[in-house]
Amino acid sequence: MARHASDGAPDRVKAIPLWAKLLGAIGVVAAACVGLTFVPTGQVAYAPNAPISLTGKIAVDGHLTEPLVGELFLVGVTERRVNLLQRMLLDVADPNVDFGPEPDDAPAGGPAKGDVDAMSEAKQVAAGVAFDLYDPGSVQWSGTGATVAEVGAGTPAAAALRRGDIIVRIDGASGNRVDTSVEASRLINAHPPGSIVTIGLQRAGDPMQVHIRTVAPEPGDAEHASRIGVALSTIGLRIGLPRNVSIDSGEVVGPSAGLAFALYLYDSLKIPVDLLRGRRVVVSGALAPDGQVLAVGRVRQKAIAAQAAHRDVLIVPRANAAEARDAVKDACGDGSCIRVVPVRSIADAVSALRLTDAQLDARIAATADEVPSKAPAG
Repeated sequence: MARHASDGAPDRVKAIPLWAKLLGAIGVVAAACVGLTFVPTGQVAYAPNAPISLTGKIAVDGHLTEPLVGELFLVGVTERRVNLLQRMLLDVADPNVDFGPEPDDAPAGGPAKGDVDAMSEAKQVAAGVAFDLYDPGSVQWSGTGATVAEVGAGTPAAAALRRGDIIVRIDGASGNRVDTSVEASRLINAHPPGSIVTIGLQRAGDPMQVHIRTVAPEPGDAEHASRIGVALSTIGLRIGLPRNVSIDSGEVVGPSAGLAFALYLYDSLKIPVDLLRGRRVVVSGALAPDGQVLAVGRVRQKAIAAQAAHRDVLIVPRANAAEARDAVKDACGDGSCIRVVPVRSIADAVSALRLTDAQLDARIAATADEVPSKAPAG
């Protein structure tokens, strides 16, 4: 019997070329990547965004304000929703990006309504605060009550006030009726340290009175005689300005540009005073109607952006000082670092900007080791 060559021998399997294996692997990876783009994370990526000059963006009575001697910038962050693939890539590729939960009121492809409303109010408050500083008494603040927005832990107010309380009178039933946070703050802070301030308020619709002993203001705070550790806001805030002001905020939303707007407007009104001294100043800080500078979010990204743009000064809320300093230190390395100037109020910011470079450096050095209180200044 004839014997074929294949008899008794195993079948041979044709080898798959290396290029085919690589192509198959690439196909699998590509398919996986495409699949990951359809997986939502419910998160938003926050990345540094270049500072934006305010030159040509603020008008008074229909006329653009005069250019400053120097330049003032607001700074925000780039915010975008990310899918699972983008989240994984950004985690590896960009250490300057942080992530947070997606806002509940954010429409597809647009900013959250709360941030849009916050910017609208920030513009009004900034204009009011700037004119109040430039010409005290020229602004008419009105509202339907002052409400407690924040109570500092461990402060005198912590044992007596709650967030959401509505303050209606200061100094008892026969005392001063208050309709705005500006009035309430001024009346409370006028008491000397150690004195008792009696506050009439409404809590969940029930009238009541509380008695709070004031304490000394924080070191370096020359604007207040005392404090109780509370931040206030105005219900139904209305602001009557002596002149018409319009502010072009572009696509920036949120409250953190308030201080920048107010400083720019104040500097332009104080001609021929040279507030910036030719410096390029980046500013981030929310502004209360009484001129207090409130903490803002995403300061790390903002500080990184200011450093990358090689500006001269970065003004931030005092409560954000440590975060800003750490971010600048990491970003500038052994190079020239932007000056980080923490402030507690618009008046404090103006005082800092009026300093020479040498005086400003001395102020920064003197406050470098300060641990800012997280309690409100009021």
